[in-house]
Amino acid sequence: MADAQSPLFRFQVWRANLPPALRLLLTINMAAYAAWVILRFFPPVNAFVRTYLALHPVIPDAFQKPWSLITYGFLNLEASIWGLIGVIFAMLWVYWMGRQYEEFYGAYRLFGLYILTTLGGALAAIAFFMLSQEPYESLRLHAVYGSWPAALGVLCCVATLHPNRGMGLFFLGVVPLKWIAIGFVVIDVLFGFNPTHVGGALMGFLFGYAQKQGIDLAAWAQPLFANARRSYGGYAPTSARGSSMGARIRSWTSRDDDDEQAPRGERSTPKRKGGYADSSAVDSILDKILEKGYDSLTDEEKRILDEASRNA
Repeated sequence: MADAQSPLFRFQVWRANLPPALRLLLTINMAAYAAWVILRFFPPVNAFVRTYLALHPVIPDAFQKPWSLITYGFLNLEASIWGLIGVIFAMLWVYWMGRQYEEFYGAYRLFGLYILTTLGGALAAIAFFMLSQEPYESLRLHAVYGSWPAALGVLCCVATLHPNRGMGLFFLGVVPLKWIAIGFVVIDVLFGFNPTHVGGALMGFLFGYAQKQGIDLAAWAQPLFANARRSYGGYAPTSARGSSMGARIRSWTSRDDDDEQAPRGERSTPKRKGGYADSSAVDSILDKILEKGYDSLTDEEKRILDEASRNA
């Protein structure tokens, strides 16, 4: 049996506690980076990745390999220390913004947001380079890759939904998300312009704005997570799991802005025993959160979840 204090065991517990879409996205990105660090020394693999999986932002090449409009967003081909730092910080932003977004709005929405912002970055790069004066043959050799378009997209989406939510930053104190998102985009444009970053950020803003208007741009991804279930056991918090789902949800909603009215779900209210929700009812509510988001709960289900959290 694994040592409960070992780093590997703690990592396994941490990973198991991640909501499904975030766990999937982080795993693909980090596994792809680890594989690249090893396999880049093999010329056939190197050539295949750069030719068929990275994005070549020129028409018709990009649309002859339509999968590259998405796969480039999971590639981080800079194997230097700066490349490692870059992918770590991109994944940290996806983790910081994506975890509570997924728990509040559902796994399929985070997955759809990640894919659409990656696609938005690809289309922006194609438009930018096609309007540039670079010769066609030069553009064909230009490979675009990186997970930052999606990371900025997730940040801009959450900032659009909750612009005044504060986030603590080193040396700056608590800063509203809207200024953090604007600052990232401005710095990117001024000090290292990358059209995929701008396209991802713009798509994140449009995704968040559409969501506030009641338009679900990620509806196509809902069947992919229809059977999403919690991979951790039980509801009550433990020292290994840290904060419970209910505690994280209450902390999210207690800091929420007043400018958004959440749509209500249609699932019937679970039965209760002796004035308190039984464990099966709470489990059912938590599974519903992972499938459809906290947003989908009825008032009664929210009350039951809050009651269970306070009595855990």
